[in-house]
Amino acid sequence: MEIIKNKKGAYTDVFVFIIMAFAITVFFGIMYYGFSEFNDVLATVQFDIGDTNFTTIVNQTWGQVFDAYDQLKTLAYVLIFGMILTMFTSAWMVRRPPIFLVIWIVVSLVAIIAGAYISNAYQLLLANPDFGSTLESFKGASYMLLYLPFLAGIISLFTGLISLIGLNKSRREEGQP
Repeated sequence: MEIIKNKKGAYTDVFVFIIMAFAITVFFGIMYYGFSEFNDVLATVQFDIGDTNFTTIVNQTWGQVFDAYDQLKTLAYVLIFGMILTMFTSAWMVRRPPIFLVIWIVVSLVAIIAGAYISNAYQLLLANPDFGSTLESFKGASYMLLYLPFLAGIISLFTGLISLIGLNKSRREEGQP
């Protein structure tokens, strides 16, 4: 298969994970916060259109759309978890010589430090009186971002070990007929 040929693993996958987990959660949080504010404004408008109240029209149209935006909380968690699974799959597909263990350890240490900075930045966003409550409602994604240093270190070390131990070696690679 062409997909399996020329497979290459990247040492920077964990950093892409850290940045994207933060970006996804904050972006979805901003979207949800903005649409919540818009929904609150629409709910306060009081006037009649013919025989129908404007609030009734809003609830029948925008209300259903706004209810769908509640799924952003689940989607953020699923995307972050999907990135973790993708990194493990990528590590399984790549075979590295054992000399690269030192590089993986250094990358893991740097990932832990970077994860701590991103986690602290996220804690500052959680402390915001307006936006923080919206981010707190993203339970799964918030949990992952608050424990990002641990998560980044564990993921980096496990992906390094998976790619180094060669679980996916074929018989031809092992030298057997």
